[in-house]
Amino acid sequence: MTGIELRLIASWLQSAGLLRAEPQVLGTPVSDTVGSACVDSRLTIPGCLFVALPGERSDGHSFVDDAVGRGAVAAFVRADRLAEVQSSVFGSATLYPVDDTLKALQEIARRWREMHPDLVRVGITGSNGKTTTKELVAAMLSRSGPTVYSHGNYNSDIGLPVELLRIRSEHRFGVFELGMNRPGEISELAELVDPDVALITNVGSAHVGMLGSRRRIAEEKKEIFSRFRGDQTAIVPPSGEFSRYLASEVAGTVLRHSRSTAGVVRIENRNLGGTILHLREGSVRLRLPGDHMVANALAALSVARVLNIPFDAMRAGIESVEPMFGRTQVFQERVTVVQDCYNANPESMATALSMLSEIPTAGRRIAILGAMKELGDESAAAHRSVVQRALSTGVDEVWLVGDEFVDAAGPSAENVRGFRYDEWEDLEHDAAEIADGDAVLLKGSRLLELERLTPVIQTGTSVVVGGLVRG
Repeated sequence: MTGIELRLIASWLQSAGLLRAEPQVLGTPVSDTVGSACVDSRLTIPGCLFVALPGERSDGHSFVDDAVGRGAVAAFVRADRLAEVQSSVFGSATLYPVDDTLKALQEIARRWREMHPDLVRVGITGSNGKTTTKELVAAMLSRSGPTVYSHGNYNSDIGLPVELLRIRSEHRFGVFELGMNRPGEISELAELVDPDVALITNVGSAHVGMLGSRRRIAEEKKEIFSRFRGDQTAIVPPSGEFSRYLASEVAGTVLRHSRSTAGVVRIENRNLGGTILHLREGSVRLRLPGDHMVANALAALSVARVLNIPFDAMRAGIESVEPMFGRTQVFQERVTVVQDCYNANPESMATALSMLSEIPTAGRRIAILGAMKELGDESAAAHRSVVQRALSTGVDEVWLVGDEFVDAAGPSAENVRGFRYDEWEDLEHDAAEIADGDAVLLKGSRLLELERLTPVIQTGTSVVVGGLVRG
């Protein structure tokens, strides 16, 4: 089956009690199936299902006509907005009036996944490293058989169902990332995926502001195993505060993503170009720099071992993965810049600082650190701890970006500079004066967009393009 039949969608929604009236057919139907789903009309492709989601900044119901004009053949709309949408759409499409468009999307995604029982499903979650690990797993599995996997970080209660609808009968493996933006979300996503193999990369401080403690984070992450029935495999961190807890009372086989599980007998040549992993069968070059990337690779290889992936597929997959945007990208020009700006929490800060301290350089080592978000009551202490960590790792200068860092640091050493959110111009000016041969770490939350400093540092030219986004 190349797509989902419209009649099946109606049947699924009706049996789930989500369909509030008969689907409304506008114009002359151009297809009796949908091939994918989207929630942004600008990303609509011909033959897709458009899901009109209400949002803080915009409402998808205002863009149904745009989606249909771009090729959408069906749309989920709220029943109380049906008349409004009908009057605004001038193309041909089937409208499904439902109470909750997101629940409708999730329902058909789950039903569609259930129609492919032979698909071997891998679920991946964790505080850090889940996207890179997912890419590594998908790269290996895709060289052993047709594989569908989450694109980018489509790991939410919206993005994951969209990815599940890409499953086709020819797929042998599915690799899906499970993120968390609220309590209970991992459990809901686990129900959608129903993983055969589920991996937790680690438990850190990300989202501690939302959940209150790292213990609560561990409890939420462990929900990825909540759909296990005895014949599934859980892969948990090999060590750490919650390793034993994560491995306890799991209805399935439990392994740890260690060198032993991954089949790695030796690790060498760790440098900015990556690392050589010596497996039982031969050597593999990991092109992702940093010890944290080695940990991600061990986790990914552990999944591959569970699924009996051939060595040639493991090697080809691992060696094909390059650094992704904002995730430990290294630029070696007049200055060595490690650009790690996708997210930040105390654990990933410590890892990045350790990497900076080990970079060979004739010049200075400068850590430019952006404020961390979602830390709640632990924010001030966490920011102070990162400053202390930076000063103790042999870094020559520490530049703190954001009010949280500046306020938390207080009176500090002479080699610590602070830049508040309205001082981007000063930050750029100083960054442009970084000398040839220096090594610089750019590490901060995505909101700060510290990667904008990379061309400033490499060219030695300050061009102010706007202030920092406020926290």
